Amino acid sequence: MILATTRKELMSYLFSPVAYIIAVILYLWRGAEVYRLVYFAADAHYDTRTFLSYYIIYGGCTYAFCVLVPPILTMRCFAEERRTGSLEVLMTAPVRDAEIVLGKWLAALVFYGLLWLPTLVILQVLASGPFLDQSFHLGTVVSGYLGLALLGSALLAFGVFTSSLTDNVLLASMLGIIFNLAVMTTGMVQPYLRDWLGDSYLLNVFIEQTSVFEHLRDWFGRGQVDSSKVVFYLAATALFLFLTVRSLETRKWR
Repeated sequence: MILATTRKELMSYLFSPVAYIIAVILYLWRGAEVYRLVYFAADAHYDTRTFLSYYIIYGGCTYAFCVLVPPILTMRCFAEERRTGSLEVLMTAPVRDAEIVLGKWLAALVFYGLLWLPTLVILQVLASGPFLDQSFHLGTVVSGYLGLALLGSALLAFGVFTSSLTDNVLLASMLGIIFNLAVMTTGMVQPYLRDWLGDSYLLNVFIEQTSVFEHLRDWFGRGQVDSSKVVFYLAATALFLFLTVRSLETRKWR
């Protein structure tokens, strides 16, 4: 049943004009960043690892994509069905809530990965040209995209959760964007939080553990896969999916 739900939701993504608008914006933005990166790399003489890290992680396209796209992809998962009344029909079907949640989340994750796939083609073009030296760091590429997949998994899970809380599609997307913006900027606002709340050990640990973009940049973007960071992303994904199931179960008893 999970695969059937995934297939149905994935088809809705593939035939949605919003998905293609997102894709066009992503590729145009990424192309502009690649042009600028190649131009500056020629002057700065970046080594291959640094070039790849900037291409995969550091660009503003990556940051904006992680903040905006997951909520847009997931905002209709349950909110639209609650608005139209079809969620009640779905909840009475002979299928477990967890299977429905997993199917919708998995479809969003697959489509999210498909959106990133063409950026590998751009990378292949760069690798076959004079832009990168012969010491092509495959590990940096693999770890970078692994980090993006793990982060996307957690953010999509939160998006599915917010969609289960309301029948307003716009509200669901805004909640997701606000959350994503908060967790993506935690490391950036760390000095201001220290000035406001004081320099405490617990605060430093909290910021270090929840700075998801810093995890992506400082570890996966440098070709290093830290098991604790992998567990963090997977645990966050599992938590939000669990909360989604609980949200649907609570609705049954109202």
